[in-house]
Amino acid sequence: MLNNRIEFCKKDFQMYKDFQKNIDICNQRVAELKNKYISVESIQGNKKGTQYASLIEKMQQDMYTRSKEALEVAIIDNLQNMFIISRTIDLCVDVIDSNVHTAICLTVLDGDTQDCAASTMKYSRPQIAKFVNSFFNNPKCHEMYKLAIRQSENDFRDFIA
Repeated sequence: MLNNRIEFCKKDFQMYKDFQKNIDICNQRVAELKNKYISVESIQGNKKGTQYASLIEKMQQDMYTRSKEALEVAIIDNLQNMFIISRTIDLCVDVIDSNVHTAICLTVLDGDTQDCAASTMKYSRPQIAKFVNSFFNNPKCHEMYKLAIRQSENDFRDFIA
């Protein structure tokens, strides 16, 4: 990965499930921040008479806003990486063998090990490894990856399904 953006390689593509976990964690943190902010606001609502209440309230609002924005940026980065991965695989459906496509879907999108994918597909593990490697060594797949990146830019305004 370079500058928070995935590259066209097995290691980066296999982070697909990790991106989803990161999004879940960030969403949980946003909810926790919101709950914390609401409870702070209600506590301060009861202390309007104190000298520093408005300063404390402003500082806590700023902290909440900045933390929430940072989490939202992380969510967007993870979603964009997930989009690039899944879109690349979708675009490659017409340029790769169906066995290669299935192996990639199982090992990348589903997060299965190659052993598990081999069992599901009724192939040997070395054959699954060949399928996966053929995907990443295929120049047409690399072109589809570049197209997926272009489609993900500009907040998906250039995306054409």
